[in-house]
Amino acid sequence: DHRPVELASLLEEAASDLLDGAVAKGIDLGFEADPVRVDGSRWMLREMLANLIDNAIHYTPAEGRVTVRCGHTEEGHVFVEVEDDGPGIPEEERSKVFERFYRVPGSAGAGTGLGLAIVREVADRHGAEVSIGSGADGSGARIRVSFSG
Repeated sequence: DHRPVELASLLEEAASDLLDGAVAKGIDLGFEADPVRVDGSRWMLREMLANLIDNAIHYTPAEGRVTVRCGHTEEGHVFVEVEDDGPGIPEEERSKVFERFYRVPGSAGAGTGLGLAIVREVADRHGAEVSIGSGADGSGARIRVSFSG
């Protein structure tokens, strides 16, 4: 059941739920949220955002930084993205991390390897593209979901 979803408030909700984990690691969890909306399933989009943010907090070292954004691309499409200054995702691993149960070899901590598979599935159901890049200064990871509708 798709209806208009305000992404900025959904981002804040999802991040607020995970704030304790970020604070416990001394991670600076920041927001850059423009008021944008997409047609979609609120609970599915929230699950997708929670997985993106949780992943970033999990893989970012203590005292690191995670930034959550939403807005419009230069082409006018709505996007959400999560950027961190953790170890990043090597280019040769970027297509594999969306597979269920896949984890980057040598990655720290425990995890099921389901987070990004869920992100990809929710994006697919919303006609959105998921892309992985590096963070602002070439380190870390930036995962962006762009909605075409």
